[in-house]
Amino acid sequence: MTDKQSDSSRRRFLQGTGVAAVSVGLAGCSGGNGDTEETPTEASTPTEDKTPTEIDDSADVPTGGVFNFAVGEPPRGINILATSSAYSAVILDQIYETGATIDPVNFEMHPNVFSDWESEELDETGDNDQNNVRISFNVRTDGLTWNDGEEFTVEDVLFTYQYLQEQQPGKYISALDPIVSVEESDSSDWDCEMILNQPIGTYAYSQLGLPILPKHKWEGVDDFNTYAPFENGGPVGLGPGVVTRYEPDTSIEISFAEREGEYNLSELAWREEVPGIRSGGPFIDAMRISVYSSLSAQTQAFFEGDIDSMYGSLRTSRIEDAQNAEGLSLIDGFDTGYGHYSFNLRKTPLDDASFRQVLGFAFDDVYWVDRLQRGYAQEGDFVMPPGYTAVRPETDSDQELLTGASTQAFAFRQSSPGVVDAQGIRDFLTSGTVVTGEGGTYLGQEYPGSITGVTASQTEAKHEYSFGPVESEVLQNAETDKEIRVNGQTITEINGGPLTMYVYPADSSPQTAKMVENFIGNLQSIGIPINRQVMSFNTMVGKVYGEEDFDIFPMGWSSLSPFATSTLYGLFHSANADDHSTTDVGDENNTSTLLNNPMGYGLFEDASADDLISEARVTLDTDERNQLSREAVERIYLDFPTMITDYEVTKWPVNSADWKGFIGNIPGPGATYLSNQILQVHKNE
Repeated sequence: MTDKQSDSSRRRFLQGTGVAAVSVGLAGCSGGNGDTEETPTEASTPTEDKTPTEIDDSADVPTGGVFNFAVGEPPRGINILATSSAYSAVILDQIYETGATIDPVNFEMHPNVFSDWESEELDETGDNDQNNVRISFNVRTDGLTWNDGEEFTVEDVLFTYQYLQEQQPGKYISALDPIVSVEESDSSDWDCEMILNQPIGTYAYSQLGLPILPKHKWEGVDDFNTYAPFENGGPVGLGPGVVTRYEPDTSIEISFAEREGEYNLSELAWREEVPGIRSGGPFIDAMRISVYSSLSAQTQAFFEGDIDSMYGSLRTSRIEDAQNAEGLSLIDGFDTGYGHYSFNLRKTPLDDASFRQVLGFAFDDVYWVDRLQRGYAQEGDFVMPPGYTAVRPETDSDQELLTGASTQAFAFRQSSPGVVDAQGIRDFLTSGTVVTGEGGTYLGQEYPGSITGVTASQTEAKHEYSFGPVESEVLQNAETDKEIRVNGQTITEINGGPLTMYVYPADSSPQTAKMVENFIGNLQSIGIPINRQVMSFNTMVGKVYGEEDFDIFPMGWSSLSPFATSTLYGLFHSANADDHSTTDVGDENNTSTLLNNPMGYGLFEDASADDLISEARVTLDTDERNQLSREAVERIYLDFPTMITDYEVTKWPVNSADWKGFIGNIPGPGATYLSNQILQVHKNE
């Protein structure tokens, strides 16, 4: 995988295979170690039997050794304020620490550099007419030093926030914008206080999740972009590691044995209470990172024993090889995102939920998951992946994760195995039906109703549908004798041509190309004029996210927020969509910036979850916020601006002959939460 950027600085959109990440970021991707949120306390991994195994923390752990790791691209610098590269984060996550931290098992926020905190909503309001919030927190200083041996003080924390507010580094903008001030507290009970200009339910993850900077290294830096940490005895942070070699095109080494001063954050009491987490790490002397020119090259290096592990997940075609190899293991994990086909809601008839829902009925889930993905994927449904259960609608319901009847509302409808039920879908359209969240039987399949009680934005079809003789050229050779009419006109007449499905070249994404061919064939057999247009991924990014010039496109998202609110806001709120009501770039309704919501979801009253998303973002109570997020997630599911095709089944390859201690059954075990693994790994003796 390459260069994923997340709501915590590393979310990237992916090609629709759900396997390959991409190196181009969108401006709407949220900022640094905290554009988003505090983690819900009730979150858990999908099922009890998939929870990380309890460990015996009293046992002696062998120490020492160098863990050899591989990445597929050079890091894009190690200036923490100037890079959002995932491969840079592999390094920087070992160097810097944040005030609060998240565990990868339960997704709870825990004390870290800050020992405790509390929030209070104030009567004062800011320019946005929202109540200010005071966050009071204490700073842990006893026994904590910078990795160059210098003493750490509260002054470093105050400097960090003031410097970030002055410099406004782009990756942290969304976390910094609500901060009015950070100062020493007047109260004898607290060291510092932060004032926010609005309630932010996830402040512990976002505003308390910014990296703490050493004043003695950064106070003379007038422009953060110009700072070269390695050339100035750094990077210097509160983390366990120190960079001892930095040759970004070939190799980097992070030493834990050569760190100056004490590191005790891995010994905090909360770590002993989280299943699968061992306190006291890191247990290795160093981590050596080798840069390979391709995924194939690093995979080969892994099988030849040159490296102990690599970033991301093993390619599907090599999973069985790893399973059969002596001394190698695969650490199971969950996807941190999803693959999707998404629709332009500005186009007719894609502006109608009834028509969009039909696209789900025509997508052969079994063909995609079982045949093309060889079972190494899970069938998609909601815009929150299965590892983030606290913000999925099934939570606190009697429906099973991924398989509950309410998650199957838009499952493939077939007249015989693998054959789309064309007539049933025509009948659905001509009847004006919409799956609104109310229980009923739709195309022969019972739907019990929405899990959260939320309803779709639309209650009836927006257009009148009928079917008549084939007229559009694209359907002349298709296996259909009828063509759809929308309000009496063919889609070709309405739009000046058939619908177009973008697709990658078959040699770069063969599974996606085959699935698109199957999907288009199914739609054509119903009588929907649609063709395909092949283009490179980078071209597609520009067409979709730059110009919003598309009908349907396949891509994916990775490293989404486990708390939902920032992801929902970034990907599905109207604030992150151009509405095209005017054509002038620079108009208040449009921007030349690449926004994360090219579908235009939220711009229209009959397709929006803006109210739920906005309320969730400012709700301080965790339970209430999670419930609002679940409702927003299910509203999006019913409105169907995007069709979630799959969640990747992650298989992280490791050398288990020499190493053990890895945490399994968590999202992104070898990527998003790699830094947690490095604190755990130790010799296998």
